[in-house]
Amino acid sequence: MNWALTAGSLAAVLALAGVARLLRLGGPRPIASGEDAVAIADAMVTGFTGRAGIVSASGAHAAATSGPGDCVLIEPMGARYRAQRIAGARIAMLSDGDGTVVTIATAPETLVRITVADTAAARRFAEILGD
Repeated sequence: MNWALTAGSLAAVLALAGVARLLRLGGPRPIASGEDAVAIADAMVTGFTGRAGIVSASGAHAAATSGPGDCVLIEPMGARYRAQRIAGARIAMLSDGDGTVVTIATAPETLVRITVADTAAARRFAEILGD
């Protein structure tokens, strides 16, 4: 075994890892606001024009709505986001000590819960989705 070759290979791998970290590669950036969620949904879903959006407290998951029953769920998928349009979505909200928990019924037996720090944005989202 050639120790110089092994050490050189290890140094190269660590250098590439450092460059990737400096460039912030390797995962999606957190979504900062409801407006960002609406912009992502508008860009990823054809024919969708969002009016309100919510973001989870961690910034990883989000949802946007364009009107009654029309919702786009956004979640990380590798270094990008995955957007799924849900027709006929319903909403239920529960207040919590750490924020507002928004529960979206996407199908008869499927619920999606997003803990939102911005209560006003959650209420606006619920009003537009539920109208």
